[in-house]
Amino acid sequence: MTVSAVDFTEWAAPDLELTFGGRTYAARPPSVDDMSKVLALAVRGEVNLGIVSGVEIPEPIQEVLASIKPGDHPALGQAFYEMRDAGLSAATIDRAAYYAVFYWARGKAYADALAALLGLLAVETRGPRARVTPQAVVLAQKARDGGGLGAVRHRRT
Repeated sequence: MTVSAVDFTEWAAPDLELTFGGRTYAARPPSVDDMSKVLALAVRGEVNLGIVSGVEIPEPIQEVLASIKPGDHPALGQAFYEMRDAGLSAATIDRAAYYAVFYWARGKAYADALAALLGLLAVETRGPRARVTPQAVVLAQKARDGGGLGAVRHRRT
């Protein structure tokens, strides 16, 4: 009796492809170890952006965040180094990392909604914490709760 191998390719998580200036950078799905870091980064990001308010980041999550060492890029992986070597700005790479964190942690619709909010609504990115307008927080919460991009009204400021 011969047992055939099962081709698992179509079930595997595909790479996240990010295109800048005509070049595509592929971020592989995080490893099991890196995924815990990505989830912790997502929690911190939602708190820092004001999407989740009135809470402190729990100690176990802070411990995971503290385990992220300089040079670790759990959401972008090797794509971080490719972007850096291609000369992309720190701000562009930072935005790509934010997108990747939320893409892996919450899904494409949520990451797209946050990208739209951060790109099209009034955002202050100076200092250690980005701040968004109260309207952006409401829209991000709607996106988190399943509204996706349909919940976001594009508005240029």
